[in-house]
Amino acid sequence: MVFTRLPAIAVGAALFLALPSAAHATPSSRDDACAGAVAAADTAEHDYEAYKKELQDRIADGGHPDRSELQALSDARTQRDATASQAQRVCGT
Repeated sequence: MVFTRLPAIAVGAALFLALPSAAHATPSSRDDACAGAVAAADTAEHDYEAYKKELQDRIADGGHPDRSELQALSDARTQRDATASQAQRVCGT
């Protein structure tokens, strides 16, 4: 009987001692997640603006984007909006 309680007590004590360090690790992981989400949003924003400028320049030079290029711009806008929204959720701002 003592032998079965001893491992349970040891596991409980280990978990109890691990709680404060896990609590301190949470903000760091949240900051890392926020930084990653913001980086993804920034990249999507940059990609959208670059593609948009490329199409605007082509139109200014007399060219006409085809349907697939307009769809790619729309997809880039959707990706930009989704990553910005995700960054807001993750970062809480």
